[in-house]
Amino acid sequence: MIYLEAEKTTQKYASRQDIAKIFGYKDPSKLLASFKKHADENPDYYKPVQPYIENRSMNTLYNVYAFAHYFQNRDLVEVNRAIPFKEDLEDLKEVY
Repeated sequence: MIYLEAEKTTQKYASRQDIAKIFGYKDPSKLLASFKKHADENPDYYKPVQPYIENRSMNTLYNVYAFAHYFQNRDLVEVNRAIPFKEDLEDLKEVY
């Protein structure tokens, strides 16, 4: 007899369409572009996660936790006054 143990996992990366559904946006393209720009300009800000994965053959996939942090705090993030991502990560995991 073989016993299997299942572990519940959450989706960590989402496409543009999934981000739109999760956060209630019709077209989040501008918001995702500003998130991507912020991630590129501040490569260590979203450590220990990779903020997005850009695939040549597929759409860009965005880390749900990193984007949620940016979405909730975007005004403060852009002026470097937000709670650091590392400190906010556990709360984001509970919510999303």
